[in-house]
Amino acid sequence: MEFIQVAYCVTVPFLFLLTWIGAQSSRHFFVNTIAVSNILLIGYSIFLFQQLLGYYHLAKALHIDYMKLAHGMGSIIIRSTLIIVLPFLSLIRVVQKSRLFCLILLALLYWNSPVFTWNTYDLFAKIAGYFCLLCSGYALLWLLNKLPYQSPVV
Repeated sequence: MEFIQVAYCVTVPFLFLLTWIGAQSSRHFFVNTIAVSNILLIGYSIFLFQQLLGYYHLAKALHIDYMKLAHGMGSIIIRSTLIIVLPFLSLIRVVQKSRLFCLILLALLYWNSPVFTWNTYDLFAKIAGYFCLLCSGYALLWLLNKLPYQSPVV
């Protein structure tokens, strides 16, 4: 799940570029792919929430006052909370098309985890896994008629 953030930060700028310079007929496909990438970030936010919950339980087991510990890390807590909460907004159809929303998510993800901190171990397997996850997410949203440029079934 950790690799979803890295893959998002790498693929979404290219998809943005392709929506601006690509052929008119393929722009909707790239916007739909960006929407699927935003939805996949929900899995990453659940992963982050589980990690934060684990840190809380560890601090509790070690009898560390978690609130005093969190008080000194205010900006990190706010940043992590935004990264956990914002991807759930991508379930709203209007937000799925928003380029500003994607740029905010990209800025938050780059700020939270700069490029030099990315884990690139076993990169090719992770790329294949993300590609399969992206394809299955696209297929699922297509079947549910939830893609931004797909008309809902009446």
